[in-house]
Amino acid sequence: MTRSDSRRADVLRLAGALVAILVATASASRMLIAAWDDHGLVYHLVHGFGRTMGWGIDGVVVFAAVFLLALVVAFALDDDKHVQGVLLLAAIVFVFVPTLVLLGRWRIDFLSHPIPALVGFALGVVVVGVGASPPLLGEGRTAFPNAARALYAVVGGIAIIGIVERYLTYQSPIVVVENTPTIDQVAGGPLTPLVDLVSVFALVYLLGYFTRYSDVTDVVISSPDEETVARFLGGLYDTADRNRRYEATSLEGGDVLNAARSREASLPRITGRVAFEFRPGNGFFARRREVSYDNIRPVTAADADAMSDVADRRSSLGSRLWFAFRRHLLLAAPGSVQSLLRRSGGAHLDRLVRADVILLLAPVADVLRKSRIDEDGDFDESRVQNRDYTGEYGDSEGGGGVYDGIVAACARSTMPEVYVVATDADLAITLHSDDSFESGQFLQFLRTDVLRMGIDCSGRILPVSDQEDGEGYETVLGSL
Repeated sequence: MTRSDSRRADVLRLAGALVAILVATASASRMLIAAWDDHGLVYHLVHGFGRTMGWGIDGVVVFAAVFLLALVVAFALDDDKHVQGVLLLAAIVFVFVPTLVLLGRWRIDFLSHPIPALVGFALGVVVVGVGASPPLLGEGRTAFPNAARALYAVVGGIAIIGIVERYLTYQSPIVVVENTPTIDQVAGGPLTPLVDLVSVFALVYLLGYFTRYSDVTDVVISSPDEETVARFLGGLYDTADRNRRYEATSLEGGDVLNAARSREASLPRITGRVAFEFRPGNGFFARRREVSYDNIRPVTAADADAMSDVADRRSSLGSRLWFAFRRHLLLAAPGSVQSLLRRSGGAHLDRLVRADVILLLAPVADVLRKSRIDEDGDFDESRVQNRDYTGEYGDSEGGGGVYDGIVAACARSTMPEVYVVATDADLAITLHSDDSFESGQFLQFLRTDVLRMGIDCSGRILPVSDQEDGEGYETVLGSL
């Protein structure tokens, strides 16, 4: 499947999820109306709030509607969520509101309740403003991370509380002297509880997927040393920045990126995250790529084994459904709670398995003994130094190194896509007496004779040069 096909599939899945959400909402709304008419605790609390504020029930509805609208608008403005945000806004304008009007449920004049509307809007701005990077004022991309969390928490919470209110028999502790008019009771059949339960389950699950989806491909880098990753990031950023169609933007660690792209002999020390983003195409549905190095330790054999275990757990349909449901269910939970419930090998492994693409850097200058390279000599195995991240010496087809293990583990579905980037590959092409990084014979030589990697890495090796021409970096950008 090509990148464009994958992109279209993403949009179709989001549109399908939105249609399913609307269907589940329509089904759950009957249950919510019945729960409201039971006059339980929530009913009394809402009316009490309306009386305390002096708004009445109509004012409370206006307050809640404007608050949710603020969340939806911020959700649509988020660069990572704009596709599903626009779909959601379109569904509200062209489906939800007209349906309410046709059914005679749109009975409130919003303009008659300016104070509740202003308070709802102000509360929405406060909620989405925490940790936000707003347009014009923020640096880099526009981000409203709390918009998705709050939208999911509010809608999912209403659905769950509604089903509890509907089917949990209890005596409300609040005694009401005077009730406001109620909505007409909706009749239900013997299968109503099951339908309600399925509707709420579907709404919470699908809304979790819909709000969690990020319109950015997350590319994470692992390298055996800092200098290799700094020079690779600098070269990749320089290539993307010089090509205007990529619209490259530095996000973090700009001093490292600028020093590396200028090929300065002494690079700043990497003390935190270094990242940039680029857009591989134009148009509204062009998905951004964010390439980052999070200053994490180099991968080890233990990481390869742990990723293989994760792939095993994700291999069965039941496991995939369970992990997906738990991930969506915990969307609005604090990060500390998510970390507690997530079975993993820690933050390092989490960063790898949650990425979309992993780039494993293999510096050819570290693998080859440069002092023994002779342009006129034939290649021999004595020039290769064994490294734990490459294959075992003398086992050219079987592999056995850390990178081989990670590539094999991620070859299965639901795992990140993995590429091995051979930096300083111009040293290897000198030994092979070839003139192109794209030569199939050279790529096989690089994989089997130099890096000693197995057949799983075939087609996964991306050579780049540290010379002025920066050969190979355009291919890496295209692969992402």
